[in-house]
Amino acid sequence: MNKSALKKFATSMRLELISLVKTKINFLLSDGYRENLALYNTNKVAIAQIADRYEKSKEDFIEEVAYTWFNRLVALRFMDVNEITSSPIISTSDEQPIPQMFSEAKAGDIDEELNLNRERFFDLIDKKVSGIKDSDNEAYKMLFISTCNHFSLLMPSMFERISDYTELLLPDDMLSPNSLRAKVVKAMSEEDCQDIEIIGWLYQFYISEKKDDVFAQLKKNKKITPSNIPAATQLFTPHWIVKYMVENSLGKLWMLNHPNSSLKEHMKYYIDNEKESTTFIKVGTPEELTFLDPCCGSGHTLTYAFDLLTLIYEEQGYSKSDIPSLILEKNLFGCDIDKRASVLANFALTMKARQYHKRFFKKDVKPNIVELEGIDGIKNYGSLMVPSSDEDFDEGMLSREYKLQKKILTSEFHCVVTNPPYMGGKGMNAELSEFVKKRYPNSKSDLFAVFLERGFEMIKNDGYMAMITMQSWMFLSSYEKLRVKLLKNYSITTMAHLDNMVMGIAFGTSATVFKKQKPNENTKAVYFKINLDDLNENREILELK
Repeated sequence: MNKSALKKFATSMRLELISLVKTKINFLLSDGYRENLALYNTNKVAIAQIADRYEKSKEDFIEEVAYTWFNRLVALRFMDVNEITSSPIISTSDEQPIPQMFSEAKAGDIDEELNLNRERFFDLIDKKVSGIKDSDNEAYKMLFISTCNHFSLLMPSMFERISDYTELLLPDDMLSPNSLRAKVVKAMSEEDCQDIEIIGWLYQFYISEKKDDVFAQLKKNKKITPSNIPAATQLFTPHWIVKYMVENSLGKLWMLNHPNSSLKEHMKYYIDNEKESTTFIKVGTPEELTFLDPCCGSGHTLTYAFDLLTLIYEEQGYSKSDIPSLILEKNLFGCDIDKRASVLANFALTMKARQYHKRFFKKDVKPNIVELEGIDGIKNYGSLMVPSSDEDFDEGMLSREYKLQKKILTSEFHCVVTNPPYMGGKGMNAELSEFVKKRYPNSKSDLFAVFLERGFEMIKNDGYMAMITMQSWMFLSSYEKLRVKLLKNYSITTMAHLDNMVMGIAFGTSATVFKKQKPNENTKAVYFKINLDDLNENREILELK
């Protein structure tokens, strides 16, 4: 995966989309557009909605619409390549210069489930609609929007039904070799699209300029607001670190319960510690395992846990058609304060399930991923917050969302694995600063340390917690009380201490796997020191040593 090329594409695409959306809004709200009474009256309600949203918050509105179209194009390209769509929706080839789905539709082959105005579609194809400069392009846009809305039934989080005004703001050019659609196809190679990680990387790259802006404002002593916390704190975790943490938590628990399992053969970074305590949570079947990422981002940790659980279920003889649904229903849980990130995590797990079982969409199963909302202050505190009662939630929350969110925030899991947000006390807004000082006085200096403490509240006794954090908790005097608390009450089973830039950031970090079990004189851990020269050109570890 050429990450530098993907970053260049995502950042330039964001700027281009923002420019196109802004130009389109100005055109729709212009006097010139109103003069075309027939067209204006057709879209009068949607235009009024655009005017209202634009007046309230210009920048946020433009950003929202721009990201909506970026998100759908990226998702559909991934689905095209992996043959999840019945026919390529946006993808083309040298032999097929326009998307195959459009070619088929022009020939009369249109999915009956699509809610498409067929009469208008074919009038456009036959050039019977006056005042349209590019009839084919308008017809394709109709097909594209109808397809997105169809997928909203299968993946309501990723393909949330598009508002009428958003449809009007779809970029004009969708078919030419220079269109945004074509740029997405070119940037996302078929090879890159074999890995669901590409979706998360593109999102991190897409918001990278906003992240830079947040930190520029922080230097001017402007605190990080709840709405900017996601952009300021999200950091994609290298895949080998994810594997290391998941294999030595989820994989470890399964191996302790099933020492003859062949799972170990599939875990490259698994540490077989002979000094491991003989006291562990008893797990008989895969369905009993529970795994949580409380800061799940785009779902990178959860998708690898899905892979590992699939191997466990297969080894136990479960039906291939049942495994994806069982994993999503029974085993995996995640949450995030960022709506976009939680949507991507939902999409990533759904894609995993669909790739594993072709008829998965026939099942009414949704991932246990939730955007944290509906409680006063939760966009500031995230999964640090524990609701005290049902009354904490807004009445408007849907039943499933409420139950799932409450379960995640109040339950104990077998394994908690995450890359928590990094934010020092100087960047915290007043409400967040006061909250962590009151609830987590030993770790208040940075959010990553606060999440270290919170993580132990979310796992069962003898369960595992794995986090990739800044290294400062191991050395600085400000974390002395935290160190004493952690080392007195919990056992480290393994740690990879990463030097500067190993994570792609200019400070050291540590990937630590804890067991919620008091250490004794026989407790032993396995430690690794990882330097930059221990990585290959793809930033993957050559070997643990």
